[in-house]
Amino acid sequence: MTPVRQWLLTVIGCVSYLFAQTTLAEESQQETAAEVMRVKFIPKQSPTDAIHDYLIKVLQLALDKTTPEYGPAEIELLPLPYNQGLLMSLLNHDDIIDVVASAPSKERETAARSARVPITMGLLGYRMMIIRQTDLAAFQQIESPDDLKLFRACQGAHWPDSDILEANGYPVQRINNFDDMFKRLREGSCDYFPRAITEGYSEIEAYLARTKDNSIVAYDDILLRYRLPFLFYTSHENFELAARIEKGMKRAVRSGELKALMKTHPVTKGVFPLSKWKVREIFELHNPDLPKALPLEEPEYWLTLEDID
Repeated sequence: MTPVRQWLLTVIGCVSYLFAQTTLAEESQQETAAEVMRVKFIPKQSPTDAIHDYLIKVLQLALDKTTPEYGPAEIELLPLPYNQGLLMSLLNHDDIIDVVASAPSKERETAARSARVPITMGLLGYRMMIIRQTDLAAFQQIESPDDLKLFRACQGAHWPDSDILEANGYPVQRINNFDDMFKRLREGSCDYFPRAITEGYSEIEAYLARTKDNSIVAYDDILLRYRLPFLFYTSHENFELAARIEKGMKRAVRSGELKALMKTHPVTKGVFPLSKWKVREIFELHNPDLPKALPLEEPEYWLTLEDID
């Protein structure tokens, strides 16, 4: 064999080897891409829905913490917003939505499967109030729950909070769409919009940035408090995804990553230090619809305003 022919065969062999390796790598990448789980999640309820980005971060954290067992997963958002009641019902329809974030009720715990670790570590049940600037002096005169019951709360038509408030004697104006809350408050259909201390302030900032309307302000000299976690839900048929999210959430709590996220995320970091809330007056409410299956006796899942940061 001539040197030229030997060289040519060597070059051909090298090219063939490289092509084969490239093909194998591309096939491997395609297989890996095909194995990524797509988790369909709720979109923002409105431009004012500031907590939505935090929910995405927590859900992705839970999925990432369970990658070794279940493989990689990415979140996809529905293109259109729906009210909470409709979103819960859509869980039971294939290929529409996989995960919804919601406060629990006995009905929801029956209709869907929850990952039973609170997304905001129990702080959803601590409620400040969004009010009209012109009513600030009137709210500053409130001294008891009976005084507050002279005012009407704005709440979602399908939110468990509405049932809790009404069960405790607080008048409620039920409203279907989240973005209508501020409109109805501004127009006087209701007098205050109770929001979790983890979300209300950012929602006011988002509303102000979008509308330039400074007639809406935060009032937090008084807080409402009731036991109510924020949970991720799947359909019962998608129990493996619910188990995965719950496992990932538990790991994030025990590693300290969930609390660390709360302390650094733009929407929730203003809650800390928790000690600053101790000077507020707190009106206690009973939640008669709290499911017994929730981990109420697991202190590592629940923050309180009495905790030391």
